[in-house]
Amino acid sequence: MKIRTIGLVAPSGNIRDFKDIENKIKILEKKFKIKKFYNENLSNGYLSDTDENRVKYLESAFLDDETDLVLSVRGGFGAIRIVDKINYDLIKDCTKYYSGSSDATILLMALSKKTNIKCYHSLMMTNGFVENSDKNIQIIENKKFDLNLKTIKKGNLKGKLWGGNLSSLVSLLTGEKYLADEDIVLFLEDLNEPLYKIDKMMYEIYRCEKLREKIKGIIFGDFYLEDDEIMPLIEYYSNLFNVASAKTLDITHKMNNVTIPYKTFIDKNMQ
Repeated sequence: MKIRTIGLVAPSGNIRDFKDIENKIKILEKKFKIKKFYNENLSNGYLSDTDENRVKYLESAFLDDETDLVLSVRGGFGAIRIVDKINYDLIKDCTKYYSGSSDATILLMALSKKTNIKCYHSLMMTNGFVENSDKNIQIIENKKFDLNLKTIKKGNLKGKLWGGNLSSLVSLLTGEKYLADEDIVLFLEDLNEPLYKIDKMMYEIYRCEKLREKIKGIIFGDFYLEDDEIMPLIEYYSNLFNVASAKTLDITHKMNNVTIPYKTFIDKNMQ
């Protein structure tokens, strides 16, 4: 599907710099029609709006006949408070793209589980989507992407790509209602998390038997830590899960983040 109209949503943190977003909108408007599905005159503390309004705006974006791509403005926090309030039956048959990362990992997990919306783990308005818009749009429209992977544990990375921000993903383990049904290659990244918290969250994934049995490979992204700090932990969990694993800096909060079609199948032999 050719993307002609982009609908911007703010289902998580407050938009701190509206002027910056407006400048980026002007750049996108050279190639796309832009529609805003958020309140430009309101923030709710560290959230962009009330829970009810964030749900309303998100559903409206997906139901809008003109919008092709629904793009999160930023992450932060807040998706966990609305994920169970979204009317998935209302939007389940929408033939649209949704793109986001960080806190939006929660929405990627839920939307890919409950609807037919095509989901993408990507940069957002605040961290580089606009600056890399041609590449991002091309991947979303064609599903062709490439990750530079370094082998950690040999074997086959075989399954559907599923994951995202580690702390956001772990927050949805309780209840297990948004976990993948099929075999997956789990990809993870995070920032501003100390090593011991990454360790704790990785073990929470390991303890979730329903998820663990689906993991057929792991791709460790960028955790903003030096190799001598993070690599022992990556190697530990590669051996604990006993699956093929790899490391990449292409899954990150930084502008070099590669857009990944959520739940696309890969079969890559790591040697």
